[in-house]
Amino acid sequence: MTMDASSDYDHVLLEHRYKLDLSATQRIEICRHDFWIDTPKFALMFECIGHMLYTRNQIQASCIFIHGEGGDGKTAAWHRLKFLSANSDKKMVFVELSENTSRHKLLDRICEAFGIEVGGRNTARKEDLILNYIRVNNVCAIVLDELNDALLQPYAQKRTLLSLMRNLSGTLKLCVIAFGNTEARDIVMLDRIIDRRFVQFVVKDWEMGQDFVNFIATYEAHLPLKLKSDLASPELRTLIHTESLGIMDNVVKIMKCLAMDAIDSGAERIAPEQFPRLRDIAMRFGFNLHIPKVDRNADKSKK
Repeated sequence: MTMDASSDYDHVLLEHRYKLDLSATQRIEICRHDFWIDTPKFALMFECIGHMLYTRNQIQASCIFIHGEGGDGKTAAWHRLKFLSANSDKKMVFVELSENTSRHKLLDRICEAFGIEVGGRNTARKEDLILNYIRVNNVCAIVLDELNDALLQPYAQKRTLLSLMRNLSGTLKLCVIAFGNTEARDIVMLDRIIDRRFVQFVVKDWEMGQDFVNFIATYEAHLPLKLKSDLASPELRTLIHTESLGIMDNVVKIMKCLAMDAIDSGAERIAPEQFPRLRDIAMRFGFNLHIPKVDRNADKSKK
């Protein structure tokens, strides 16, 4: 009787072990894939949003503004909300407010998100059309991304956005979920009504603790490495946290590029010996590890 070969790969989740039989090239490509890991870092945020999605019998809907420095995981949370919306009867409408090549006005983007043809003559009926879309599609929330880009526009457009955010939660009874950076937070706080209505959720960088250890250990279980790296060990977790500066984006990039290097070299595990070459390895595989110009944690403590 032969032993099941999969028992040699206990460090990889069972549903991902088939990937270990793929070629090195295929496994290196898999390392670039993004996926969601549930973590206490965002657990309170999702619980809060879950309660906010109940909007019946309220004069105005509850709202939340999720903000922090770049690379802190907000984009991953945005895509997670998209996944949850697609698999729930409580739907969300998603609008990205960053500059784009079409240069659509803010109101146009909102209308498009609610299935309203831009440029139509029924401007006065747009609110009625949005309300009908909300009822038919059971929409409970609107999710606004890159709020900072929209708030850095000229004063008139900025005031339009802030007014619109108030009306979405008031007139249309939609839970407004907004993502932005700390600069956007400072601007939003200038509008006393919005500042009063919105829950403020700050996305913080990783501290060295059990939540961080659990995150990198879970991430390792998804990587197509044939040997166990034990990223949760004191030496490796300290190296990852130190080199990443606790920034989520850096943490993920470090694990990705070192796993790719380990596959390419045949070592098949992430090891401390790779870290002196970390910047070169990251550049080789097309990753940039961000070094902030200011102390991110010091800035937050002043807010």
